[in-house]
Amino acid sequence: MEITIYAKKRTTKEGKSFYSYLSNLTRKDGTKLTVSVKFRDECGNPKPENCPMSIKFDKRDANLSTRKFVHFETGEVGTSNTLWVSAWEPGTPFVDHSLDDFE
Repeated sequence: MEITIYAKKRTTKEGKSFYSYLSNLTRKDGTKLTVSVKFRDECGNPKPENCPMSIKFDKRDANLSTRKFVHFETGEVGTSNTLWVSAWEPGTPFVDHSLDDFE
């Protein structure tokens, strides 16, 4: 399986910076699912400066977890999807096509 990983720099309330990784998974019916991507310690994280980048992994080396949560401010119930990856390798080079339809 090959997906594109994006790194987002975040800051804690204490002012410490860290990176979180995001991606989209495509279901068999064509719908997209946005996921947070977590890498297990034994396989390491992609370097944030290399993101966005494509990675390859075997489905046996990953699993998807879903959890419900309540938004603190609104009280609404939300869903969080996390893709846990335990082994990966760099994929094909990432090419940005977002401006292909413009002059």
